[in-house]
Amino acid sequence: MGLLEPLADALGLQVLDLLRGEEQEEAEPEVTVRRALMLLVRQAREKTRRRWGQILGSLLALVLVGFVFFGILVRAGVFERPVSLTVTAAVYTPEGVPAGETAVTIDGEQWFLGDKSFVGRFAIEAVEATCREGVEAQIQWDAMGVEGWQDIQYYRPGEFCSLGVERMLYITENLQSFGLKLEDGTIIATDPVYVPLLMSGYYYSIHTTFSNQF
Repeated sequence: MGLLEPLADALGLQVLDLLRGEEQEEAEPEVTVRRALMLLVRQAREKTRRRWGQILGSLLALVLVGFVFFGILVRAGVFERPVSLTVTAAVYTPEGVPAGETAVTIDGEQWFLGDKSFVGRFAIEAVEATCREGVEAQIQWDAMGVEGWQDIQYYRPGEFCSLGVERMLYITENLQSFGLKLEDGTIIATDPVYVPLLMSGYYYSIHTTFSNQF
């Protein structure tokens, strides 16, 4: 409509004549033509708004269905797996000298979607506090947003606690190989390769591939 009026004026024609492609001998009232065109424009705009409303409504419905489906999968445990194993680890003095063995009981759930983590019992027989009833651990891969870092935090209902175990540790995604240090310097490790790393006083970033298979 905005382009037709100036063009019709420049050619000395009525808008309706311009649309027809020829000049009529008896011109129809220009006001009537303009109103008809305005009505057509409003109808086209309304149709466009309805179409976009339908599209946006369909997209919103799909998003809601997706959220519901994802929630069902989460509740069904699709993105987690149970873990139940006992690992034998060596105990080392702060100087790195072997000082015996200890059993570590790992029992809980491991998540492999989003923030990869384990939640459950990580009871070190040589550290009595970690074996108490109600005490659980949370192990995080790529901890604190740093790729290759892993940490462990013990907690009782309503509170986190150290229980004498330093937070940073080395642990593979299958939980069967790990090394950690106690606050008194004692080292608990399944493999001697962890000992010099833990004795160094510096935590090295080690990337592990997270797998949902043992």
